[in-house]
Amino acid sequence: MKRLIACLAIIISLTALWGCSSTNVKHLARQPWTLDANQSLAMKFWRFDYRIVPTNDQFSVCGSALPLSDAIPAWANQVADIWFAAYLSDASGKVIAQDLRVFEPGSLDRDSGIGFEFRLKPETLPTRNELFITFGYRMKLTGDRGKNEVFFASEGAMTRF
Repeated sequence: MKRLIACLAIIISLTALWGCSSTNVKHLARQPWTLDANQSLAMKFWRFDYRIVPTNDQFSVCGSALPLSDAIPAWANQVADIWFAAYLSDASGKVIAQDLRVFEPGSLDRDSGIGFEFRLKPETLPTRNELFITFGYRMKLTGDRGKNEVFFASEGAMTRF
């Protein structure tokens, strides 16, 4: 019986913590939210060239992600696994809206990069505070087929309690 009560207490505590959690991107490079302007944001391993366009009750973030040659080894020329995310946040870094895209494995085109389109649909928008955009990614790159070289990097939102 004591074990059951202890388990229930843990479950209730975790549920309460989860309810108080939020997603945050304060630790990532961010830029002010600007509509209908070509922009560029450099992260640690990717540069995101993008444009934000309002469409009905959401925002479309379109552009391309280009790998940073100085940060990614020259031998890493195959995408084994990759996703990108776009985050709309307030000044404190709290995420207001987000979208994630998973891409197919294939060759890494360092000149053209990877094209993307995100749809951000915030439930509400703060009227007095500045808004910011940032991106996240998780990638696993490999060398030519038959070699065991792997390059992994990730930047993304954090859940805070």
